[in-house]
Amino acid sequence: MTRIGILRLNDKPQFRDKIACVVAASMGIEAFFFRPQDIDFEKRMIRGMHFLDDRWHNGLCEFPDVVYNHLPLTDEQKDIFSRLADEIPFTTHRIGNKNVVLKKLAADGTFKQYLIPMHRIRAGKDLIALLERYGKIIFKPANGKQGQRIYTIEQVGPDQYTFDYLLQSDTCSTGQLIDRIEEEIKRNPMIVQPFIASETIHGHSYCMRIHVAKGANGTWKLVKFFPFVSNNKQESVSHLSHGAFSTTRMDIFMKQNYPEQHEEISRQIVLFARRFPAYFESFYDYPLDALGIDVGIGADGKIYLYEVNSLPGTRYVEFQAEYLAIQYCDFLAKQPYTASNGLKAGWMKQRVRA
Repeated sequence: MTRIGILRLNDKPQFRDKIACVVAASMGIEAFFFRPQDIDFEKRMIRGMHFLDDRWHNGLCEFPDVVYNHLPLTDEQKDIFSRLADEIPFTTHRIGNKNVVLKKLAADGTFKQYLIPMHRIRAGKDLIALLERYGKIIFKPANGKQGQRIYTIEQVGPDQYTFDYLLQSDTCSTGQLIDRIEEEIKRNPMIVQPFIASETIHGHSYCMRIHVAKGANGTWKLVKFFPFVSNNKQESVSHLSHGAFSTTRMDIFMKQNYPEQHEEISRQIVLFARRFPAYFESFYDYPLDALGIDVGIGADGKIYLYEVNSLPGTRYVEFQAEYLAIQYCDFLAKQPYTASNGLKAGWMKQRVRA
């Protein structure tokens, strides 16, 4: 029997962890929840939790055959994860700086038709030149998280620009804009992309999340694609952490917003979801298990790739995602194992400069 350890950073199991344990049990697989601090390396035991009879039970567990993991955040967690990964396969690994990854994809060219031009900003004046070229731009961190500090900037008159974040919109002069850009650059590396309008027929911005994951036999599967729709027309960028809403009734959403193109656009999304994951994974020296691919759809129906995320949220696809995850864990546990370095951050930074 395969033994799966569900390694999380949160103190208590979440609903998705219950689903994973129930699915595992239905397949004749043992699964238990644990945290980094629950591991006793000397005794090779783990203080874990099993889900039985609709409740969690504490107990000692032997080391698992595979670890279904979150990603470490602190140095201490990284040390613990790496030590365990020296002998046990982990499902989830880092993909590195998101925008460095996109630059790598652009250099390769296979999926270049889906990519939005990207420019690293090192000085405020660099952004002014790009505004003159594109008219309206997205200004964001090169390694952003949860939609934080994603700004929309547009020139609205001579020496006059709007600088928007969420529902806040400021108007500034060229000098004021350059000062603001310089302040952001001091905090983090920043990049600029031309603004791509991906909107519903009612004028709400949205992005399409394509959730893909590996299942049985390590084969990539499309879990689902669904939109994150801004709940306010003033927002140029939609993100769940900003209060965007979603629907999984894609047939209705697509027919309403693309009445003449909905079948073709949906077909293109499915085709992209089938081709992209294995191609993307080929850039890595270790396997990936799941990806959240965010795309925009222009008024012309063209797909634009915004970013690629590892460890995608499963809020709207919990059962489908956990079902595939347990299948993949079972497959991974039965493969010959060589310790990988996929838990370490920033491997692509050594290969490509942002």
